[in-house]
Amino acid sequence: MSESFQHQQLVQLLKKEVVKLTPSGCQGLIQQDSSDSLALPPKTIEGYRPDIYYCFESLLIIGEAKTANDVERQHSRAQYEAYLKECANFHGNAIFILAVPWMERATAHNILRNLRKKVPGNYTIKILEWIGGVV
Repeated sequence: MSESFQHQQLVQLLKKEVVKLTPSGCQGLIQQDSSDSLALPPKTIEGYRPDIYYCFESLLIIGEAKTANDVERQHSRAQYEAYLKECANFHGNAIFILAVPWMERATAHNILRNLRKKVPGNYTIKILEWIGGVV
């Protein structure tokens, strides 16, 4: 897969956050959709493969990285909705994390706020901002 530098950095930002959120000793269960990853996330969430996926015991974390050009696309919105549905249906602690360039944070927040109304449930949404440079 040929991905932009920006997307690669956003995925690394996601990975660092997911490592912080997972229990000690469980980081090896983090699945990452990248060319250097051995464990790809499942492509079972309504046909979409998240950039980061972790599910063990009572914790589910789904992470998606979006470049400036992709945040608002219809395809991206469909992904967000599918991932929020997966979180809403999970019995335990579910977290959806979206990593975006800093200038897209407000847009991402508005999109996810509206989708949360459409997909109610007991889950957490986090938005990470990439400022630029190497993560």
